[in-house]
Amino acid sequence: MNYDFNYALAVFLNNVMNRYAAFDGRTSRREFWHYVSIAFIISITLSILSEIPYLGAIFSLLSLLISLALLLPGIGIAIRRMHDIEQSGIMVLIPIYNIYLACQPGTPGTNRFGPEPAKA
Repeated sequence: MNYDFNYALAVFLNNVMNRYAAFDGRTSRREFWHYVSIAFIISITLSILSEIPYLGAIFSLLSLLISLALLLPGIGIAIRRMHDIEQSGIMVLIPIYNIYLACQPGTPGTNRFGPEPAKA
């Protein structure tokens, strides 16, 4: 499977702009990991830029603000990912195990959290 940056960016923007506080429903593995990859790229980029002399403080502050802005959408997509594998959203609080769960295939068809996420 190839990485589609345009799709990943569209998923990221959709989750940040339209589903930033949505904790119900389901999210596919593909959508979840594309969101995580873009958030990671942003984080790494701002971390590198924060090392620039004189401008580092500005990028550090920007990094903090963006991290706070992405906190709620990140929690929302993680909870929806747990719902896709028919787990409670509280499972995102268990370190390491939640990464294992996020890698598991979703429940086919409808489960107690809603219909299967659309395939893109």
